[in-house]
Amino acid sequence: MTRTLYDGIAADAVHIPTDAQMVAGYVDGLYAWSAADWARFPNSVKVRIAVFSTTNDGHVLDCEPGNQGNPAQAVDWVLMRRAAGADPTVYCGRNTWWPTIRADFQARGVPEPHYWVADYSTMTVPSGALALQYEDAGPYDLSIAPDYWPGVDPSQGGNSVILGQDDIAAVAGAVKDQVTNIQRGVVASPHTGGGTSTVGSEILALPTRFDALTATLAALTAKVDALSAPVVDPAALAADVKTALQDPDVLRALAHALAVELHNDTPAV
Repeated sequence: MTRTLYDGIAADAVHIPTDAQMVAGYVDGLYAWSAADWARFPNSVKVRIAVFSTTNDGHVLDCEPGNQGNPAQAVDWVLMRRAAGADPTVYCGRNTWWPTIRADFQARGVPEPHYWVADYSTMTVPSGALALQYEDAGPYDLSIAPDYWPGVDPSQGGNSVILGQDDIAAVAGAVKDQVTNIQRGVVASPHTGGGTSTVGSEILALPTRFDALTATLAALTAKVDALSAPVVDPAALAADVKTALQDPDVLRALAHALAVELHNDTPAV
């Protein structure tokens, strides 16, 4: 799901529908919105834009030719806003400064912010961006914004972040390690004279548990599927995965599946 975001200079605020889901205006510079401009939208989510990289305010830095904020200064502004407790976003042209801005963050070893990019040739938010400005509608611009914008919307649990591929890979790696440990517990004991392992013994109790196993594994699958959503609470997800992997039913199912696979791939001992 997405939301429509309206933005414009102070003179354009009167043209934006008062029932807009989201509105964005400036907090500094020649086009700063007045208190009255903001007050026109009592029920809208408000996105505050700074144009000066020295302004320690706002959710977004407007970084484009003609403004004071340039790619290098975008890094400084983000660091300043993070130090103030904000979760900042940088606005820029998708095909102009965005590659340069990303390179500057990477060169300085600073984690990248959220990105709101402008590209009037598409209606698809590009990979790596949070929001897309897709049209100049005359008295205002229109953008596609997510249902949850970190740093703008109230926190969903306090630690919500955008998950990237590295984050997903880390979770997948942790699950893989857990499965590997289960596999070792099942196959190592019979070959070391140590008798049947705890997990191995639990495999023997499988026959009457399939309904419970199915429900538990379905719940775990739903949690993993949540990784495809743009925003999750990593702490809550980690807790859910840990709980699921500690469930004896889940362990039995995984161990059984791995034991069958090992049996099929290797000679019987």
